[in-house]
Amino acid sequence: MALCRVLCVAALLGLLSPESHSQLADCGQPALNTRIVGGEVAPEGSWPWQVSLHRSGSHFCGGSLINNEWVVSAAHCFSSSSTNNLVVYLGRQRQEGSNPNEVSRTVSRVINHPSYNSPPKDNDISLLKLSSPVTFTNYIRPVCLAAPDSVFHSGTDSWVTGWARSGQEVEREG
Repeated sequence: MALCRVLCVAALLGLLSPESHSQLADCGQPALNTRIVGGEVAPEGSWPWQVSLHRSGSHFCGGSLINNEWVVSAAHCFSSSSTNNLVVYLGRQRQEGSNPNEVSRTVSRVINHPSYNSPPKDNDISLLKLSSPVTFTNYIRPVCLAAPDSVFHSGTDSWVTGWARSGQEVEREG
């Protein structure tokens, strides 16, 4: 447990270091169309931080690119810290067929929050270190992270992105 805390702190410090690609300069700036309506397919480049996580060739969870080397996802997607057969697809538009704007990376490290527990899925967050940095394009860019003192008032717009089958009800958690 102490080792995990040290690794989490080290990972977060690494994200904030000068060598890490800046959050403010590149984050949250989709270069292309930014609209999605009613759960329909998003135009290419609309959500350039959305990633698809695959293990042994199958999509199993999503995540968000937070800089050129790290992805944030849900800890419940990782029952272990094994990186075997774990691939991150970035710039992906669809799960089937051609994705001309995508690149893939293997994962060198999975770090679940040290206080994650399931159920009830408290602290359900995980960091994934990519095996090598990605180059930002119109289709691959990081999401902005909220500042520690951020306040989101009632009525603040927010979006959920990911992959689901048409007409599939998506689980929502408080």
